[in-house]
Amino acid sequence: MKTKLPNQAGRVRGDSGLESMRPKFQAVLATTDFSEESQSGVRYAVAVAQQLGATVALLHVIELPSRLAEMEVVPLACDDSEWTALAGLQLKKLAARESKKELLLTTRLRTGKPFHEICAAAAESAADLIVIATHGYTGAQRVLLGSTAECVVRHAPCPVLTVRHSTPPARTNNPPRLKLGRILVPLDFSDLSKAALPWAAYLAAQFDAAIVLFHVVEKFPIDHLLGRELLNHTMVPQMKQAEADLEELATGLRKSTGVNLSAVVREGKPFEEICRAAETVGADLIVLTTHGYTGLKHVWLGSTAERVVRHALCPVLVVRELKA
Repeated sequence: MKTKLPNQAGRVRGDSGLESMRPKFQAVLATTDFSEESQSGVRYAVAVAQQLGATVALLHVIELPSRLAEMEVVPLACDDSEWTALAGLQLKKLAARESKKELLLTTRLRTGKPFHEICAAAAESAADLIVIATHGYTGAQRVLLGSTAECVVRHAPCPVLTVRHSTPPARTNNPPRLKLGRILVPLDFSDLSKAALPWAAYLAAQFDAAIVLFHVVEKFPIDHLLGRELLNHTMVPQMKQAEADLEELATGLRKSTGVNLSAVVREGKPFEEICRAAETVGADLIVLTTHGYTGLKHVWLGSTAERVVRHALCPVLVVRELKA
């Protein structure tokens, strides 16, 4: 079960039949609404770009009529052109403040629905990565406020890196380079989940990080009706088989990439166990894939990736399945 990773530009095909583009992060699109949470995402984007030698474009979307974050002193009688001018000025100030000697941030200003404009800007500029902060709201608060980050994850034309407010490096005059010690890669053995492997291997090579392959043997509520003895009779063989399959995959990847890999299997609800494992193994990043379903299909199937984005304490890189 050996997956071939790309070593040249263009598409590559692995032994599983999986086809993917060569991983690269040369053009990063960082989003901001001028809140402290979003500035955390900007700083993380800058740290990533510095390490990878990428460019960073800083994007703000004006959703009219609205009041710009942290601009309460501005009279609400401003017309659209005044909002645009004020937002543009604040965006340039933020870009100048976060720019480094070797990395100058460019700015982009758009008007419309934030998640739609972020995705459109990424497509128009051929961005390789979108970096967006997330509040991590759950329950009623999330329902009322919505989640721009989750919508971007679902619709983006490129990978999306979400950052919780507490995770990015603080801004200082001489900030330390971003370090990724461990990267957690959840897998369900499908070709879709394996699409995360080239991206994880690319980042592991760039940051000299170790990869932890992770699989969850899903336990459903109805399983408890089987009784402990029958449940163990069912789950134990599944766990052993999953451990063998995951270790086989890890062995193949060690030989083909030279990356330090380990394999971990747990049982439970996928998104819960992924978030718990990230904390347990000390992961600095989670890399996983999503179908990018929308509408009723999304409601019926749910999205493990979006739930991980919502609950994980560390940054999450989501690679969406893109249709040919």
